[in-house]
Amino acid sequence: MIKRILVPLDGSELSERAVPWACEIARGVGACIVLLGVVPPPSGRWGGLFRSVTEFTPELPESENDLDRSLHPVSKDSQMASLESEVMRKLLPVADTLREQNVEATVVVGFGHPVDGILDHIINDSIDLVVMSTHGHHGLHPYAYGSTSDRVARHSPVPVMLVRPQEVTHMLPLPRILGGT
Repeated sequence: MIKRILVPLDGSELSERAVPWACEIARGVGACIVLLGVVPPPSGRWGGLFRSVTEFTPELPESENDLDRSLHPVSKDSQMASLESEVMRKLLPVADTLREQNVEATVVVGFGHPVDGILDHIINDSIDLVVMSTHGHHGLHPYAYGSTSDRVARHSPVPVMLVRPQEVTHMLPLPRILGGT
């Protein structure tokens, strides 16, 4: 039974094309939608130099994050809080729209690589289904899946519904909340 539907969003209009599809499914089965935004953590001030230096000087902190936090803890934490609030600012209106349509919705922000963040959240939040858009810019064919959606679909322990780019979906029937027939 589907109780929790994950919809990963990157802030683009294209990624939000998955929301109406998830809404229709959630309404039909009484599921909750979890909107997930995954952003890379602040890269810090060290760039690739940190890895090169640590190979030759083992007394340094174990990671760039450890070094950055030890030297600038408030700065690093405030950067992460700023990134989180920016994602929340984009996703909360989407959640509000779902709630107006009587669909339970929550917003979650993760840090890291998008694919890893999505896959981790699937496992850690008892997700039953993932609904996400494909960007369609990768690969040789214009309708090829985006690399993030492709990797999530290949490695997800739960079913993944991929919503194709606009060029394709205009030919397919849309959920009634989008005005399709």
